[in-house]
Amino acid sequence: MSNTIISRRYARALLNLSARTNEVETVAAGLNDVADAVTTSPALADLLVNPKVKQADKMKVVNTVLERIGPPAIVSTFVRYLTDKRRIALLDDIRRVYHELADIRTGRATAVVTVATPLDDGQQDQIRQRIEAVSGKQITLDIQVDPAILGGTVTRIGSTVWDGSLRSKLHQIRDSIIQVGL
Repeated sequence: MSNTIISRRYARALLNLSARTNEVETVAAGLNDVADAVTTSPALADLLVNPKVKQADKMKVVNTVLERIGPPAIVSTFVRYLTDKRRIALLDDIRRVYHELADIRTGRATAVVTVATPLDDGQQDQIRQRIEAVSGKQITLDIQVDPAILGGTVTRIGSTVWDGSLRSKLHQIRDSIIQVGL
């Protein structure tokens, strides 16, 4: 079974547990804290996945990390379980999938909006409102600046892309001129 499928199963189980106690957001924050601690420390990550390190020693290290971070009890239990099942290497993938599933459940989405020049707050609010009206979701914007699009926007939510860039429009015009044979 691939790591993606395994990560999805663990993330779905954690989301279902956290939804029962109305702690989806709290668990998300705690999961972020623990995953950040593991992924930002190569030594810690290496220790936790090293097959030569005894499982009891790994659990001691995990318990120390959890005590320092202080995540919700569900997250602590979950991370200990992952460590026990030798799946702690999947923690960052599980976090990513958990957030995706939580966003779907709560009607949120992140829109990656590429623009040619930086936007002020008013422009960002207008774009957010338009995307929310079209998608029916609460949108978090991830604004990226790429002068190569020349103007307009390219918006991506998940696998859906709306390309309203000037560069794209110019390519369409060029292609139509070529087809006509001018």
